[in-house]
Amino acid sequence: MASNPSELPPVKARLILLVAGIAVSLLTLEGAFRIAAPLLKPQKWSDRSYAYFIPEEAETLQDVVPHPKAAGTFRIGVVGDSFTFGPNMQLSDTFPKRLQGMLNLNNGAPRVEVLNRGKTGASTEVEVDLVRKALKEDLDLLVLEITLNDAEPHILTRAERDATFNSPWLKWKIFSIWKSLGFVATRFHNTLTVNRYIDYHSKFFKEPVTAQRFEAALMRIKAQAEAAKVPLLAMVFPLFDFPINDRYPFVEAHGIIHSKLEKIGISSIDLTRAYQNIPPARLQVIPGRDNHPNEIAHRIAAERLLAALVDRKLLPEATLPKRVFRTRKEMAGFKANREKVWGRASRGVTVESVARSLGRD
Repeated sequence: MASNPSELPPVKARLILLVAGIAVSLLTLEGAFRIAAPLLKPQKWSDRSYAYFIPEEAETLQDVVPHPKAAGTFRIGVVGDSFTFGPNMQLSDTFPKRLQGMLNLNNGAPRVEVLNRGKTGASTEVEVDLVRKALKEDLDLLVLEITLNDAEPHILTRAERDATFNSPWLKWKIFSIWKSLGFVATRFHNTLTVNRYIDYHSKFFKEPVTAQRFEAALMRIKAQAEAAKVPLLAMVFPLFDFPINDRYPFVEAHGIIHSKLEKIGISSIDLTRAYQNIPPARLQVIPGRDNHPNEIAHRIAAERLLAALVDRKLLPEATLPKRVFRTRKEMAGFKANREKVWGRASRGVTVESVARSLGRD
């Protein structure tokens, strides 16, 4: 004969009530999550171009193959990876082309050409050959762009990327059925991925084999530039997955790169400070999906590169922008009063003074 529930021992009754309460709570949470989740999804948007424009004579989506250098022209070659190439951006918005625009503002000055020789996926070892080719283009100055994955032995395949950063258990069927649990599992997975990402981009500068290969590639690049009698400047980008602040996780990696460049004798700048405290979403070309620098980040890089080149006297003086302002606003009577608001004789606002104020990064 079945027992009356009211006659069950108090402990068992409490246990049943507890289990029932948990079940009801989980069902309520799941129902609320299923209702609210679609409403909380951010609307899809894109500020990327509808089409990308390159010069007619360009043979690829990279910059043009240059014509023979005209007399009096000052030619700069920028060799780097995708951070130089600029995926999902107009070629004209990349930092080499922004720099080119800044150096062609003066009437009667020598023309400056800045060639974008960025190649997506190129490591420093690959860039040895890119530098060799660039130096054949009659350069007057070579800039080597460095990103924190440049010591990577090879580009990861999709399978290798999944194995390195993803968690196989995230594809379990239960997470697609139990939505709220899947949400929690995804958040946990994202935390693991961040830690794996940090470890991955830091380890190549610590492991002897990859660190030595990175250093050897830098030495070969320096030797090539010296043989061609072309000045060389290296510039190091941070990664834009994290805020550039006191908790930026790659400070040690930047320090190692700086030490190697200094040891080899390559003059360099590190752009990390230039992006300090700027939210990553303001710097990523597709926020949350593609961490390559966007137009804002490229413009900042061009300004800092210009300051470094001025500071090191690597540019013809006649090409340095003569009209430099602290602000750009409409000013009544600008033409009549321009000597009072700008120039060497008034407020001392020159490209040299701006370069000094930015300091050596």
